[in-house]
Amino acid sequence: MTTDSIEDAVVSAAHARGYAINSTTMATVAVDLAGSTLVSDMIVIPGKGTLAVQDYLRDLHDRAPSGFSRLQEPNKPDAERTVTEMRPKRPLDAAWHHRHSRATGITKTMMDEIARTRA
Repeated sequence: MTTDSIEDAVVSAAHARGYAINSTTMATVAVDLAGSTLVSDMIVIPGKGTLAVQDYLRDLHDRAPSGFSRLQEPNKPDAERTVTEMRPKRPLDAAWHHRHSRATGITKTMMDEIARTRA
């Protein structure tokens, strides 16, 4: 198996745990596991032994926690959604429409985009 299949296995394991891995951390995966092979859900590292994908993922998360982010979950209850996730659903109030009617230039353009995405 290629390094790509190992990287795919690591990404799949991360997704199963609710995480996405950024590109910098994926570069670490490529370096860590260069020359390794994947047998079932085990990574065979030349000269070092065998490691489960889940164990490698746990170690990677411990070493580089900033390289992981929570996957977006659009179906979660509103009580668990962030302000940013809720903002598109919130209706624009009368004060906003009043400011929009007086806006010009780039402000008007940006407010038009906001109105379009919330409609």
